[in-house]
Amino acid sequence: MSVIVQATSGTERAERMDRAPSTTPVLLRRLRAALVALALLAGGTALLLTIEAHAVISSAGEHTASAVIQAYAAHEALADADRQAVKTIPLGAWPSGQYQDDIAAAEQSLEQVAENNAAGASGSDPLQLIEGLLTSYTGLIEQADAHYRLPGEAGFGVADLWFASELMHGQILTGTDSLADLQSAEQSALTAQRSSPWASPWLFAGWMIAALALLGTLVTAQRQFYLRLRRMLSKYLTLAAATLIGLCLVTGHVIAAERAFDSAQSGPLATVVALQDAQTASTDQQGQAELAKLVTGTCAQCSTERDEADALAKSDATALTGARPAVARAGCTMSRIPGCITDQQSTYDADAIAAEAGNTRSLLLMVALTALLVLLTFLGFRRHLDEYRYRSA
Repeated sequence: MSVIVQATSGTERAERMDRAPSTTPVLLRRLRAALVALALLAGGTALLLTIEAHAVISSAGEHTASAVIQAYAAHEALADADRQAVKTIPLGAWPSGQYQDDIAAAEQSLEQVAENNAAGASGSDPLQLIEGLLTSYTGLIEQADAHYRLPGEAGFGVADLWFASELMHGQILTGTDSLADLQSAEQSALTAQRSSPWASPWLFAGWMIAALALLGTLVTAQRQFYLRLRRMLSKYLTLAAATLIGLCLVTGHVIAAERAFDSAQSGPLATVVALQDAQTASTDQQGQAELAKLVTGTCAQCSTERDEADALAKSDATALTGARPAVARAGCTMSRIPGCITDQQSTYDADAIAAEAGNTRSLLLMVALTALLVLLTFLGFRRHLDEYRYRSA
């Protein structure tokens, strides 16, 4: 009798176990939801980081870096204009064509700085002041030329040249809201853009956490298919893993482009700025030496003016000495600085264009790969979940 009861109890337990719902469908649905969520997170985050990083690179490359270069170019052009005026006006000739070209080049460079200004008021305020002071400077140069053309008024012409040069060096090129301040403001804006969080490689390193989580979940899903369903590798989830690797490669390309742009900033662009500084110091030294000789020959009592011109010439000579290592690092010589500037500028432009190339293609690939990840996830689970649905029916 007891044997019959025990047999009956065993049979009932077996029937209850057969009737107990399986936990496998629930687990598969959770895995599918996790995979879809992680795929959307990885793809969406990669898109966001790429868009924002490209916005920073584009702004810095097309605008701020151009403003920096043009600010330094304006400085060099104005220094050369002052040198040309001091050298040619005492000869009784209207300032040379080079003087006119320098003034025009400086004005054009300042216009480009205004168009690409990324420093806000720190950039616009000096630009407005420089524009007004430059008009005063050219007026003094015209006045000096007029005095030199009149008999016995060469001394007044020297005074005008002195005041013009003092205005140029004391207020336009240096001083409060000067061209030096403009250069510093644009450089600071460029530095801020380069250090933007959106351009930080750590953000992309953080993105890898989501990618690894997605890969780990894919491995877990494959393992559950094997343990619970006795299935070998799912071809759809295997393709999903390959798609994830593709997404990682595209994102890696974006990171490489960002690093290439940063290298262009710290390489060719920095060299252009250093070479322009060296060229400006060389030009300014020659101009101030000419002015000191002019003052000495015209006014023996003008010791203060002569000493100031000599001091500025010596300061330029010191700056030029300090710039020589940068010139040497660029593989250049002092006599070839203009050509080196052109070469380095071309190198920077090519590097910047190459860094931005393929951004649209990368974005489209990210969208396509994310959509493919989601589709392959649904295809990988659909058959197995359908089997349980048919079985329960």
